[in-house]
Amino acid sequence: SAKPGSFVNGVGLLLAASSHAEGAAMERARTLQRCYERLAAAPVPTIAAIEGNCYGCGLELALTCDYRIARDSYDTHFYMPELRDYAFIPLFGGTQRLPLLLGLRNGMQMLLGERIGARRAMRIGLVDRLAAGESVQGTVGALLSRLREAGWPKRSPGAARKSPPPDLDALPGPERRLARECLRLARLPFTPRYRLENGLREELSGFWRSVGTKESERAMSFFFVRQAAKAHAIGSAAYQRPKHVALSVERRTPALRKLARILDQRRLPGIEIKHRGSIAFSTAKVPGAFTCAIGTLDGDADCAALLPFPEAEIPLIEIVPAVDEAPWRRGAPLFQVLEQAGFSPVVTRARERFVSERLLEAFLDAAGERPARGALLEFGYRLPPPLARRLRGGGRSGAVAERVSLAIAAECIAALRRRELTHPSQADLLAAVLFGFPSVRGGLLRHVGSGTSRLARDAARVLGR
Repeated sequence: SAKPGSFVNGVGLLLAASSHAEGAAMERARTLQRCYERLAAAPVPTIAAIEGNCYGCGLELALTCDYRIARDSYDTHFYMPELRDYAFIPLFGGTQRLPLLLGLRNGMQMLLGERIGARRAMRIGLVDRLAAGESVQGTVGALLSRLREAGWPKRSPGAARKSPPPDLDALPGPERRLARECLRLARLPFTPRYRLENGLREELSGFWRSVGTKESERAMSFFFVRQAAKAHAIGSAAYQRPKHVALSVERRTPALRKLARILDQRRLPGIEIKHRGSIAFSTAKVPGAFTCAIGTLDGDADCAALLPFPEAEIPLIEIVPAVDEAPWRRGAPLFQVLEQAGFSPVVTRARERFVSERLLEAFLDAAGERPARGALLEFGYRLPPPLARRLRGGGRSGAVAERVSLAIAAECIAALRRRELTHPSQADLLAAVLFGFPSVRGGLLRHVGSGTSRLARDAARVLGR
C-alpha cells in the first residue's frame, strides 16, 4: 500500500462514504468486486506480502490470495472494522472466505471485530508464514522458489469444519442486528451445494442494506473524529514507523509493573525491552531517554501517563506532556509505538488529576447503586470488564444510559473549558476508548448536542454548531 504502515487501506470506507450516489457507487462496487474475483481466479499462485496493519478490505484482498506472509512485528495487526466501527456488512468476500478458512467461530470473531497480531494470525491459520524483522521479501523469495520447484501449483481451497458461533446476545445492543445478518452470511459456506459467487452476491446485498442507515453514517463520521484527535495530539494522523525502538521499563511501582507485564506478555517483535532504551517508562527523568512517568503527574519526566484499565482489549493510555507544545511533535515516536503496540493513546493537558480519572468518577457517580450494566449494554456501551464489574447487573431503562452519557459529557465540556482538552475530538475519543461509547451514535458530544437541554446547547457550542 502507498499508505505507510498498512496493507491496502480504506477502499470499503471510501465506497461506503460515496453511497449517496447509489448508481455510481453500485457500479464502482461491482468493478472492485471483479478485481478481487480475478485475483482469486489468477492462473498462477498469488502471495500477499503483508507489512503493517491489514484491515477490512485489505484483509479481504489478502484472503483472495493463495498464500499470506506477514511481517512478524509489533505493528502488524489483522482487523475487520466494518461491523464494529462502521456498522455495515463487509463487501469484498470477508463473510465468505473467513469462515471457510478459519471455521465459523474464529471467522465470526474476526468479523465481529477481534483484532489480532501476526503470531495469533499464524496460529489460527490466517497467515502461512511469518517474516522476521525486515525480511518479508526474502521470505517471499523462498516461497517462490519452493513453488517454482513444484510447478507453480495453485492452492486448493480448504474446507474448515463448522464450529459453534460466538454468543451474539453478549454484544452491545446496536451491534446485534448486523451481527445476526453477518452470521447468516457466514453460515452459507457450510450449506449444501454452496457456490462462492452466490455467497458474494448475498454479501453485496447485505452491504447495500446496511450502508445507507443513519447508524452507519454516524459511525463512519467517527473515523474522522479519531483522525482529528491524533492530528491535534502530535501534528499528523499519518503513521510513521520508528526505525529503531528500544524501551526500558522501571518496575518500582504497581503501575509500572503492570505496563512491563503487558509488554512482556505481548512479546512485541520489533521492540526491544532493554535496561536502557531511547524511550523509558519510569517514575523520574532517565538521562538520555525520552521519559514517560506512569501513574503520576508529579516529577520531571518528559510526560506523564495513566493506564486506567491495563487489562482492556485495547487499553487507553492518557498522556500528559510536560511542555506546553501543541501539537506535541516531540512525543510522536512514543505515541506511534504505543498505538501500534495495541494501546489507544490520548494526549491531554491534565492538571492536578488525569482527565480520565475525572471522567471515571463522573461515570460511577451517575451510575450509582442502580442496576446499570444491562442498560448500558443495550444502549451500546462496550465497557472494559474491570469497569463493568463495578456496576450492578441488570437494568434495561434507557434513562440510566442517558444519565451516564450526560454526566461524562458535562465533565468533558468542563475539561475543554479548562483547556485540559484542546479539541472536541479528544473528548469523543476518550468516551469511546475509556467507556466504549458506541460509534453508531456519532460520538458523545454529537449525541448529547442533539438534545434541547442546557448541556445539549453547551455540547453544540463546543462542536461549533
